[in-house]
Amino acid sequence: MLPRKLLACTVCAVALFTVACADGTGKALTPTLPSDSATANADGTRLKASAPQPSSPRASARVSNLTPQLRLANAAGTYETAALTYDFEVLDGTTSVALAEGVPTGTDTASAWSVPRDTLKLNKTYGWRARAVFDGVAGSWSETALFRTPAPENDSPGPVFCAGSTGLEIIHCVAAAYPEKLVKTSTGDFSDERRAANMEFIRDRVIETGKCKGLNLGQNYKRGTPVISKDFIVLRSDRGKGGRDRGVDIARGYDATSTTLQLSWQVFDRDKNWGHPFYKDYGSVDCSGVN
Repeated sequence: MLPRKLLACTVCAVALFTVACADGTGKALTPTLPSDSATANADGTRLKASAPQPSSPRASARVSNLTPQLRLANAAGTYETAALTYDFEVLDGTTSVALAEGVPTGTDTASAWSVPRDTLKLNKTYGWRARAVFDGVAGSWSETALFRTPAPENDSPGPVFCAGSTGLEIIHCVAAAYPEKLVKTSTGDFSDERRAANMEFIRDRVIETGKCKGLNLGQNYKRGTPVISKDFIVLRSDRGKGGRDRGVDIARGYDATSTTLQLSWQVFDRDKNWGHPFYKDYGSVDCSGVN
C-alpha cells in the first residue's frame, strides 16, 4: 500500500488544473484566482501568469511595411501545460486602433500576430502591448512597445525624361518610369494608405514633367476645399476656351484599389467646366536633368 502522503499527491496529480500538491497540503493552485480573491495581481487581474514581453518591434524601430508582425516572448504560467492565448492591442497614443483577441500560442517560447491592412498610416509612431488569457480570464498587460511606420516614398525626385510633350505622352512616360507605383493594394504589403501615397507621387511627377514640356499644370483644391486632389489636376491655357482653367483626370478608377492603377489624360472642356478645377500653383521645377 502506498504511504498516505504519496497517495494524496497521486490523486492530486490527476486534476492538473484544479488542485495541486504543495508539500502534501493539497493547496489549490488553479491557473486563475477566485474572483473574490484578496491575492489578485496588482492590477486586479486573476490569471496566474506573468505578462508577456514584447520582443519586436520595439524601441521606436521603423518597420518595413504597414502590416508588421508583432512578436512577443510568451508569458510564464503556474502550469506550463495551460493553453494560453494572447490579446494584442495597437495604440495611436492612448487610442486603440486594433485589438486581436484569442491569438493562439505560437511556439514554446514566442507568439506573434500581424497588424491587418488599412490600420496604420505612413510615418507615424504607434505602441503595442499584449496579455495572456486562459479560459476567458486575462492577465496583466505587458509594457507598451513603440514602433514607427515607413516614411513616404515621394521625396520629390523630380520630373522624368519624356520624348513627347502631350499630356497622354507624359502619362505614359511617368507610368513607364514608376511601374511599382501602379500595383493593386492586394499585392505584397500594399494597402489603401500606400495606394493614396502612390497616387500623390504619380500626380506630382506628371505635373513636374508637364511643366518641363511647356504645359501650365497645377494641383487642384478638391471642390474648393483645402484638400488637394490626388487624381485630378488643373491645366491652364491662354488659347481658346476663354483661357480658363480646365480639369484633368489622370487616373481611371483610382478608388478601385483591388485593381492595378490605370493612368489617363482626360481633359474636361465642357461649357460648365466639369470638375470645377481650383488651381493651386505647384511652384518651380528643375528641368535641367530631363530637357
